[in-house]
Amino acid sequence: MTNIKKNQADVTVVVTARDRFSLAVRSLENLVAVTQHPYKLIYIDAGSPASVAKSLKQICESNGFEYVRFNHFLSPCQSRNRGHHMSKTKYVAYIENDVMASEGWLKALIKCGEETGAEVIQPLICQGMPLHTEIHQAGGNFTEDMDAFFNAPSQSRRLTDKHLNHQGKRVDEVELERTETQVCEVHCILVKRDTFERFGDFDENMPCSKDHIDFSITIWANGGRIMLEPSSVVTFCHPDRYNPVEVMDRPIFILRWSPNWQRKSLNHFRKKWGLESDPYFEKYQKLTKWRYHDGVVRPMIRKLPMIGHSYKVQAIASKAMLPIISAIGTHLGNKQASQTANWNSREVPTSY
Repeated sequence: MTNIKKNQADVTVVVTARDRFSLAVRSLENLVAVTQHPYKLIYIDAGSPASVAKSLKQICESNGFEYVRFNHFLSPCQSRNRGHHMSKTKYVAYIENDVMASEGWLKALIKCGEETGAEVIQPLICQGMPLHTEIHQAGGNFTEDMDAFFNAPSQSRRLTDKHLNHQGKRVDEVELERTETQVCEVHCILVKRDTFERFGDFDENMPCSKDHIDFSITIWANGGRIMLEPSSVVTFCHPDRYNPVEVMDRPIFILRWSPNWQRKSLNHFRKKWGLESDPYFEKYQKLTKWRYHDGVVRPMIRKLPMIGHSYKVQAIASKAMLPIISAIGTHLGNKQASQTANWNSREVPTSY
């Protein structure tokens, strides 16, 4: 009976990596536990360590999911595109491998999609522990005036980037209702699959920063809509003391947040949407290494006895280590570009 229901599913859940693998097994186990059938699932495993890959494959096989393995890293946009290219259902639900979902999350998103006809539906996204209690993002804006943004000459166009509504507040402190939102976070979204046929794929020229805003602008620029559905709740387990970047995560984390990838994303985004004169980008270009400090350097230094929690020691360590980490990120980026080009020309991923 379960297989019949899966074959009748109107939605394919596509799981992709954001910037690490250490939470991937726990996240998938959670997904299985709280997601009601019918649904299909395609797991895009791009370069996870062998031990993680083995567990992911076993979970997928035992649940009748499709497990697709690439032996090299992919950017999030590359993984998302490969997922929806493999799907055939009316909806595609994207969820990243460091997200924990709550009961009824998918059913609520589909209900919103059916009732509103919107191209994209985003759940209420929480952060931290306990799960589903503190808000990470509940909608937001990329401009104060959408008509003016799309009709303004490029030299006067400005990005607002106020997309983290209610961040840090408790869920029970605010009253949220279904509403349109200019910006969705791609930690978890539901997309009508024909949206890609009409508006195009996720832009693979943006390997990291601002890909969610680019996707959101693309939806609105083409006459689509994005809805926030707060009755669907998930939690993004961002890197922190409780869920730190682990040793297995460092290669993909360093690649994902490499200054080269960030500059490539920002420069493409700025040119694509006529934002060359927007001072926002000069400010953001100076912040391309903070994730290295918070995600790699600080956790390593904290392990030092006696002095590890000193901000002065952490600052000295960052100054010494960031150039090295950045060089590693550049190397990994060049290697990933070559591997992806080879895959596009001749390789076939492993599918189960």
